[in-house]
Amino acid sequence: EKMENKTLEEFENIKVGEDKPQVDPKEVVIVGYKTEDVKDKQGKDMGRKLSLLVDHPDVKNKQIEISGVEYTQNKKIKQSGLWLKKNSDGKLPFNSALANLLRFTKKGTIKELVGTKVNTTANDNGYLLIKGY
Repeated sequence: EKMENKTLEEFENIKVGEDKPQVDPKEVVIVGYKTEDVKDKQGKDMGRKLSLLVDHPDVKNKQIEISGVEYTQNKKIKQSGLWLKKNSDGKLPFNSALANLLRFTKKGTIKELVGTKVNTTANDNGYLLIKGY
């Protein structure tokens, strides 16, 4: 019980913190990229994702990372992470989000994306995605 009171005292006069403002979707420039290994909540490997490092007009002195894209497939709008996978020929799978982004930007490889201007959109959680259509 003593512990409970201590917790209450610690929190009873704390005010609500400020919302961390999400950056607005605007045109960005891809300036680099990195990969990240993604694990699920149980710590199981989910695969490797590409994170694009972009210069955003409202964010000074640092790049923001975008690892998802919104694109169209079969006339439907889809959102997906930029997962790094290879098909049986050792190439990027044709229907992958990354392949869709490369086709949309008319680039042949990830490396060629550097220097490309792209528009962004926000998903339901406010995170930016590359707008690939």
